[in-house]
Amino acid sequence: LFDTIWKTIRVDRPKIIAVCDVSGSVAQVSRFLLMFLYSLGEIIPKVRSFAFSNQLGEVTNYFEEHKLEDAVNNTLHNWGMGSTDYGGALSNLERLTSSEIDRKTTILILGDARSNYGDPGASALKGIHQKAKRVLWLNPEPPTFWNTGDSEMQKLGSYCDQVDHCRTLKQLERIISDIARKTV
Repeated sequence: LFDTIWKTIRVDRPKIIAVCDVSGSVAQVSRFLLMFLYSLGEIIPKVRSFAFSNQLGEVTNYFEEHKLEDAVNNTLHNWGMGSTDYGGALSNLERLTSSEIDRKTTILILGDARSNYGDPGASALKGIHQKAKRVLWLNPEPPTFWNTGDSEMQKLGSYCDQVDHCRTLKQLERIISDIARKTV
């Protein structure tokens, strides 16, 4: 009477590329931001992580192969506490990941958007945004500090789908839950 047909459902796993500013301007919250990266890798598969101050470097393996404290220390030692170069970091990110970014990719940037009056990298972020599913920016500074001094949050935020203040564990928990819910 019936022909049994099994339907195969293909599950496309989302991809996340996370970028963390570990420069001197965010030195007080760098560990917090790096804990965020570590947490993200624990709950969402396929997270590729980068850190930068004056140069961008991939730190994915630090968070996959080491305990939290060791991963954070390695990241800060190798990539942290220099003078911020958002223009260079975002250009390098675009170059290193351009073949991977597609409509399944969420880009997550953690930083204060303080460019030291240099190139903020808006054109590179625009190119990344055009290819990605979405771009999220988490800024540890209060919104009242955005767009003051050398902050380029308004310019860079225009190429983001969402910009949030994130400095406390409660804010972090809310954002991780939101990211996990929207990417799975």
